[in-house]
Amino acid sequence: MVVELMTTPFGKFPLLWPANLLMNIVEYLSKPLSHSLRLYGNIYAGEIIFLLLGLWAATGLAGTIFGGVLNLGWAIFHILIVTLQAFIFMMLTVVYLSMAEEHH
Repeated sequence: MVVELMTTPFGKFPLLWPANLLMNIVEYLSKPLSHSLRLYGNIYAGEIIFLLLGLWAATGLAGTIFGGVLNLGWAIFHILIVTLQAFIFMMLTVVYLSMAEEHH
């Protein structure tokens, strides 16, 4: 596997194998890192909005019933977003694993 990884684009030029290996390592490490940061940002933003709605309702600027309706609406919306994010990341994982197992 490592030999194939190193020789795929630079088959007859062994001096370029280390550069290819370095680029592939960066590629394989950056995908999960960028996806984990995206997922963290989405969840964090949802929680911050939930907290801000709760604080806004608790300050008396909004009625208790209105604040409760906002919080309930956002909680339902947030559950739907979390489910969608889980589906998207599951599909991305399946796609990346199938791409890694592809034989050319």
